[in-house]
Amino acid sequence: MHVAGKVFLGLGAVMLVVGGIMTVMGGDTISDIEWDVEGESIFEGPTGTYSHSSDDIMIIYVDDSVDCESFELTYTNETGASGYDADSMDDSDGDGDATNDADYPFFSKEECADDGMSISSGDDPSGFYSIGSFSGERGTYDTDASSSFYTVPFFSTIGGVVEDAASGFFAIIGGVGLAGCGVCSLLLGGLLALVLKDDKPATVMTNQVQQ
Repeated sequence: MHVAGKVFLGLGAVMLVVGGIMTVMGGDTISDIEWDVEGESIFEGPTGTYSHSSDDIMIIYVDDSVDCESFELTYTNETGASGYDADSMDDSDGDGDATNDADYPFFSKEECADDGMSISSGDDPSGFYSIGSFSGERGTYDTDASSSFYTVPFFSTIGGVVEDAASGFFAIIGGVGLAGCGVCSLLLGGLLALVLKDDKPATVMTNQVQQ
């Protein structure tokens, strides 16, 4: 076999193996993505004093046994308010008339689905679902809820999940691409092995002189 064919066959085999390993590892990374609601929670109810000092969006999660329709949660700040005053809001209900707006609560509840959970529960971690969000200013709040709940920072938590998913995705893309190059190298090496012949040393013919 010609040396060029051997080189391409060897490179193709290595790239195919490495690409396959990268693809499998990337898939494992994506399939293993799971975050812990209780572990990521910075405050748990139903009652207590929550100190809000972050600009992150706070998502409220509850156990999937909690009925969405009956769940209630109230945040009361240091002034005794449980929401933004409608007079300070600029048409908070979006009907074009700011004079008839109701106060905007610090806890905004999601729409409930027929299964007793929120309409966005399909993408939530196993055993929990998001039921709303907290949107208050920095400060201290007393909480009063009908069931236990968990307060999870959205960007710091979901950002890590997205980062893991992106690394797995790019590993898959890189692995598939490398494996594809390996296949092409194997095909080229096989073709060269068939077409090219080894260089053989020149045969020197000598005439023997009869004595």
